[in-house]
Amino acid sequence: MFNAPDIEALSAEDQESPTPFRFAVTIPSDISPDRAGSWVSLPEGGKIWRVTVNLPGALAVSVYFDRFYIPEGGQLFLYNNNKQQVIGAFTSRNNSASGLFATEMVYGDRVTLEYYSPDDNTGSLQLHINEIAYAYRGVDSPAGMNSPSNYAGSCEVNVHCSEGEDWQKQIKGVVRIQVKRSSSLFWCTGSVLNNTRRDHTPYVLTADHCGLYSSDSDLQEWVFYFNYEASGCDNPSIYPTPKSLTGAVLKAHGGGGGSTGSDFFLIRLNQDIPDSFDVFYQGWSRKDTMSPSGVVIHHPEGDLKKISTYRSNLTTTSWNGSGIPSHWKVIWVGTTNGHGVTEGGSSGSPLFDYKGRLVGTLTGGQSSCDSTDLNLPDYFGKFSYSWQSNGTDSTSQLKPWLDPDNTGALKMDGWALSVPEITHQTSLKIFPNPAGDRICISGEDITPGYYSIDIYDVIGELVNTQKKYKDASGDLSVSINNLPGGIYCIRLRNDRWIYTGKIIKK
Repeated sequence: MFNAPDIEALSAEDQESPTPFRFAVTIPSDISPDRAGSWVSLPEGGKIWRVTVNLPGALAVSVYFDRFYIPEGGQLFLYNNNKQQVIGAFTSRNNSASGLFATEMVYGDRVTLEYYSPDDNTGSLQLHINEIAYAYRGVDSPAGMNSPSNYAGSCEVNVHCSEGEDWQKQIKGVVRIQVKRSSSLFWCTGSVLNNTRRDHTPYVLTADHCGLYSSDSDLQEWVFYFNYEASGCDNPSIYPTPKSLTGAVLKAHGGGGGSTGSDFFLIRLNQDIPDSFDVFYQGWSRKDTMSPSGVVIHHPEGDLKKISTYRSNLTTTSWNGSGIPSHWKVIWVGTTNGHGVTEGGSSGSPLFDYKGRLVGTLTGGQSSCDSTDLNLPDYFGKFSYSWQSNGTDSTSQLKPWLDPDNTGALKMDGWALSVPEITHQTSLKIFPNPAGDRICISGEDITPGYYSIDIYDVIGELVNTQKKYKDASGDLSVSINNLPGGIYCIRLRNDRWIYTGKIIKK
């Protein structure tokens, strides 16, 4: 059993520093299979190690390992007191070079770890828990357990209300982030981003003030929650079970938390995002032009995913009187189901323009669900400023990571990851190339059937789409007569696969 932290002292600190939104602190621990718990041999062979951790009064518990190595065939599960929530199995796929690992939150103040070994040889197993997270606010609980400690404001709008109907793709690309900074945990929001290669590199963009003081080791224990949202417009009686990934590496950041620039923090997840997560890689625009309308999608106070709407022009401004034109100023409006704003936990959330492209990340503001604050402004670091204005090299710019081939793209459409999408660049044959009015497409893997053919220009705009049938003997013939001269990306797709290549129009 562990002693509870001083909640009154934590609350006082949170009042002094309300952003990012702290919801938990970690307590030092020293738990491993050779120091705690018990092993049980199974009649059919193999054995189980089991240990229970009790943190009285905690709303939820997260477990942090400074040594984590599971041998092939081993499985680790975590569950709460009544087994209403079970997470895992964690297996050898979760091993990392750093040896660090963290789990998502398990609701309640008691968590049991159960490791299964298929045989008696556990010599290579390494599990050492050096910290246990104690969540004291900002955690919603499933029905039948402890009452939710802190919902988002009552004015907020769930993403599957009518306000979100036109934003279903973008909703899939927003993640809740369990940020670790030394012994404190914070909620922030991030976005999965597309790049000009469209290769599903798992980049996530959030705010610099979320990650500014996290060490490289802390980043290895950030937890990313996907699809944490209500299935309908109302808050559910039973909260959804999200999918999660652990660990990331910093690629670039800038803005000094907003004081010297646009406040961005770009990371790459340690693992590729599985197809089953049904994620959308957000499109973006680096044009420094205002948008007359759009939305932000976010996790206020770590709650279910919400959507807030603006219907007046974005205006250029600075953050906190810096005088740097690095931010967009936004005013939210009332809609059918509420008057969405932003709150603690929304930090780093994506601002979308009226075409559905990401144009900013949330630094902060004055809006809240208090009736006197509904129309107060919020401020988003400009994506256009983050592109290459915060510094002079790849550690302070988005450009080297999101446009690695230096195409000069000004904007990109998003890219879905909802079905197996295998890119066959080597087997896709396009001729002639360069071409004049027509190209032919062939390839050993391209079987007979109907194909959609999409052609994109260098800035990611869809400029031509056709549907063609390929028979068993012939190649696909595609007209490019109406395209101006230049370089294009061509995407050939059916209901199972996607093939891509590049063409040059004379």
